[in-house]
Amino acid sequence: MHSEFSNPGILTTVDRSSSAHSTLGGHVECTKRNAVRPLDRRIQVVVTLLESNSHKHIAIDDMARSVNLSPGRLAHLFKSEMQLSIQQYLTQLRLAKAKNQLESSFLSIKEIAASVGFSSVTRFVACFKSFAGATPAHYRKHFLNPSYRGAEILP
Repeated sequence: MHSEFSNPGILTTVDRSSSAHSTLGGHVECTKRNAVRPLDRRIQVVVTLLESNSHKHIAIDDMARSVNLSPGRLAHLFKSEMQLSIQQYLTQLRLAKAKNQLESSFLSIKEIAASVGFSSVTRFVACFKSFAGATPAHYRKHFLNPSYRGAEILP
């Protein structure tokens, strides 16, 4: 099975406590203990594919083929460069996009879950709660209510 990938736009930033990954305008860097080094070019390509197509199912075989690696080698290299598995990275990317949609749209939770690539609303709600500390509905309620802004989100 072969997938077509769309062209990337401006990419987002993913921040980790042990390292930071910034992907802005197609340039990806990994910051570890104050040392900046560019990510492996193949991983840059995969990150771009994931960010451009995060709402779709992308088979690891297709990603690996696009950078001339075996699926196992791609998974290993991605984890060593990004400190996250491909699936963890994709899930965090989807959740960040969902958080943005909760803040900026009036789509239903079900519509947001589907638009960011979750096939199950139940899984989306559980993942979002783990990611943001609140269910999507509770997060939206607190974000949209000005009296709650700046206050801690409680479950």
